[in-house]
Parts: sequence; C-alpha cells; structure tokens
Amino acid sequence: MLDLHCHILPQLDDGATSLREALAMARFCVQDGITYVVATPHCNQFTRLMRPDILPRVAHLNEELVRADLPLTILPGSEIQVSDTATYRSEFEAGLYCHLGDGGSFSLLEFSWKGELYPEDAPQLISWLRGKGTTPIIAHPERQRFFEEKPKRLPELVEAGAWLQLTVDSLLGNHGPAAQLSGERMLRSHSPVVLSTDAHNLQRCSGLSAGYVWVKERLGPKRADQLRVHADLVLSALLGSV
Repeated sequence: MLDLHCHILPQLDDGATSLREALAMARFCVQDGITYVVATPHCNQFTRLMRPDILPRVAHLNEELVRADLPLTILPGSEIQVSDTATYRSEFEAGLYCHLGDGGSFSLLEFSWKGELYPEDAPQLISWLRGKGTTPIIAHPERQRFFEEKPKRLPELVEAGAWLQLTVDSLLGNHGPAAQLSGERMLRSHSPVVLSTDAHNLQRCSGLSAGYVWVKERLGPKRADQLRVHADLVLSALLGSV
C-alpha cells in the first residue's frame, strides 16, 4: 500500500521533528499496512527544498529503517507549490524539483492557501506537464476553499489531465465538516483520485486503511477498489523510476 504524500523526513520542514518521531510514524505506517511512503517535504517560497536537499535525507532514513528492522521503504518526492507558472516551468526544465519517486511520471503540486494567488493559467500548466509525460497530482484540494468558491476551477484541472490527492483525515472529519463534505463531493465527481495521509506527526495521521473503509461504507466497494488501483498504478510507475 502506497502513501504518496507524507512529511516523514525529520528536521526538514513542518513534519517530523526528530529521527525518533520519524521512526514512530514509520511504525504506525507498517501497522496500517503501508509498505511504501513518498517523502514529500515542502517546496515553496518559505521552504524551498529541492532535489539535492531531499535525496540524501531519503537515503539516510531508509538506512535507519533497516537498522530498526521496519519493513517500510521511503521514496523521494516533494510537495511543490505553484503560484507563478512561468517560474515553475523554468525550474521544472532546469531539473530542480524532486518529483514523486525522483522520476518524471507523477508530481505532487500544491496551490497557495491564499486564493488570490491561484494562477488562472493553471489548466494550461497541467496540459503542458502532461505533454512532458508528467501527470500532476493536486495536493489536498478538499481543504482549499477557493475550489469550492469557484467550482469551475477543479474540473478544469481534471479535464486538463490532473489527478487529485485527498487526505484521509479530511474524509474522517478531522479537518472539519467543510473539508469532509468537499472531499466526498470530489470523490463522487472526479475519477482520478488517490488517498494519502499528508501525515506530519502521529497526532496528524490516521493512516490509509481507515480511508478505504470510509470510502467503501459511503461510496461502495467498487469506488474503494478504484482508489486502490489508482494508488497501485502510481506505485508501479514510481518503482520503475528508482
């Protein structure tokens, strides 16, 4: 089972504050049935973590997991925030970003929490990325109110070729009723969705299995199976790139 959005790398961003905490998160993941975690530290104007910052830390954490006898593999990645699409394209072309699995198949994109910074040419950026052979996955759109306030935005991204990443804690109501309702609507309206934890610590992580149970109970076993298939497709692509 793959978790493609997790802030497990210690002492790097607002995620795990120590190796001890990162290992505790890893133990929780193993108990939940997760076998692969993509470490996705922030890459934004405040925390600009690029590929050279991330790869050695992923390697070190994997060494610690082996030492701790934890059957979990950490894959490299990052949560790349886009506010200016021209800058993003330039840095993408320069190879600065760490995409999921450190390959080019999938990349986790985040938009600013300030709705006024949402780039109106975002659908064009999605199409451009697809033309480069990269499928962008939009991080936690259920928690960003500007998608609800301007309901055409998210369908435009999906139509351009984006996938969506929904957070299990949102579906369980841990981010409030608005995020829960929005997440359910997105699951009903858009097919290409992957569930993730977006875990930052043990207080902010409900695992993945609870999310699949929630989807099965609300939307039926077929939809839950579809989400697993989407995650498996991503994992297969990432393992092919490492």
